[in-house]
Amino acid sequence: MALLDKVELFVMHYRHSRKGNHMIKINHLTITQNKDLRDLVSDLNMTIQDGEKIAIIGEEGNGKSTLIKTLMGETLPDFTIRGDIQSDYQSIAYIPQKLPEELKKKSLHDYFFLDFADLDYSILYRLAEELHFDSNRFASVQEIGSLSGGEALKIQLIHELAKPFEILFLDEPSNDLDLETVDWLKSQIRKIRQTVIFISHDEDFLSETADTIVHLRLVKHRKEAETLVEHLDYDSYSDQRKANFIKQSQQAANDQRAYDKTMEKHRRVKQNVETALRATKDSTAGRLLAKKMKNVLSQEKRIEKTAKSMTQKPLEEEHIQLFFSDIQPLPASKVLIQLEKENLSIDDRVLARELQLTVRGQEKIGIIGQNGVGKSTLLAKLQQLLNDKREISLGYMPQDYHKKLQLDLSPVAYLSKAGEKEELQKIQSYLASLNFSYPEMQHQIRSLSGGQQGKLLLLDLVLRKPNFLLLDEPTRNFSPTSQPQIRKLFATYPSGLITVSHDRRFLKEVCSTIYRLTEHGLEVVNLEDL
Repeated sequence: MALLDKVELFVMHYRHSRKGNHMIKINHLTITQNKDLRDLVSDLNMTIQDGEKIAIIGEEGNGKSTLIKTLMGETLPDFTIRGDIQSDYQSIAYIPQKLPEELKKKSLHDYFFLDFADLDYSILYRLAEELHFDSNRFASVQEIGSLSGGEALKIQLIHELAKPFEILFLDEPSNDLDLETVDWLKSQIRKIRQTVIFISHDEDFLSETADTIVHLRLVKHRKEAETLVEHLDYDSYSDQRKANFIKQSQQAANDQRAYDKTMEKHRRVKQNVETALRATKDSTAGRLLAKKMKNVLSQEKRIEKTAKSMTQKPLEEEHIQLFFSDIQPLPASKVLIQLEKENLSIDDRVLARELQLTVRGQEKIGIIGQNGVGKSTLLAKLQQLLNDKREISLGYMPQDYHKKLQLDLSPVAYLSKAGEKEELQKIQSYLASLNFSYPEMQHQIRSLSGGQQGKLLLLDLVLRKPNFLLLDEPTRNFSPTSQPQIRKLFATYPSGLITVSHDRRFLKEVCSTIYRLTEHGLEVVNLEDL
């Protein structure tokens, strides 16, 4: 109890009878990270109504997942939570950002038939049909952890949407889904009557689903939290923010110019009075000048007081700064890979037949396809072929960041090769340009958000200067505010790349050729048809 006595307790009030038509009322909610005593959410006040579709957005590491878990009533020992949340919901559905460890070893059969959730099996089988998931597999002993990322997310969607719920929480739901399923999920969110609170990095997804935006910002070099709530769709919110930023910036500049002009005039008057005071030898004139100086000083205080009410230049989160330099691109005509009617297999199971693909040195190729069709398997095959070529320095960004990151190290230690002072300072400068605070540079990588871990892998690619890239869902954990810079980073990359992605904007802005992988091979997709 000693610890509880020292902190203001967070209380979640459960009400079994509805009060009005709201489901959650949030009063003065502040969430502080215990490790560095930094606020992630600051004085959040809002009422969440039945049926609202609320998107939580913000830079990587700004506390979006933490806010969702707080609203669900989870215990979070690494955070101090102050304020009050009153809710009258009694049933929720939740799909987290990562497949929970307890699900990885569970079989499909146990998940769908031995779970204690009250599933509506008519809904279950309808959803399976809509999502093109073979319902016969519900009885399979296959472990969920062995499914592809997209299939694992599909079965969670089927499971959670088939049980009774009043509020649906989704943490990056579009990360692993193919384009067709993302479109299906958009439609589901729009038409269901229940409240949905979700996090998404996908700007198209946000544009077509959200009617309320909660924006978590960290300004002043990520030291100060600012939490904004607007009952607007995403596009209107983005347009309003830009317009307000321009308007406030212009007003601040005008106020500053007027202040500077007034102060310059005041300084001249003050200087003239001071000069006259020093030069006068007449006592009467001296008394008059002293009185005038008193008035000048009073006026100076009034000007300083007015300055406090001037329009301030708007605070803005720093945009990430990252670009490739000193890359020696491969010759544009050089053929790196030539697949001629090859099969794609896992063990004895053939995923796709008669693959035909030619990859040249500076081509930017995108690969799309349904979940479970074998896109990541194809990427692994291409990686093996490219690794065998001496002239290629390959950069690889996996879908699962943990395959490359050493989670016990800090970001600085992970990126450092020699440990020399000059190298460490350079790394810290790069991390700062990606909006890492100094404490975050020293934390273990495992404590960083998925987006921050993604930034770390991007920076590793940039520092290594590879001449060809393989990317597996490169935009999956990056916030909408970072997305334009990520697209620009790869669009301006001077050599070739192959990427698996379900991000329409990324594919259109980065790739010159797009293939759809099916069981019959690879087929070219028109960019306009995405």
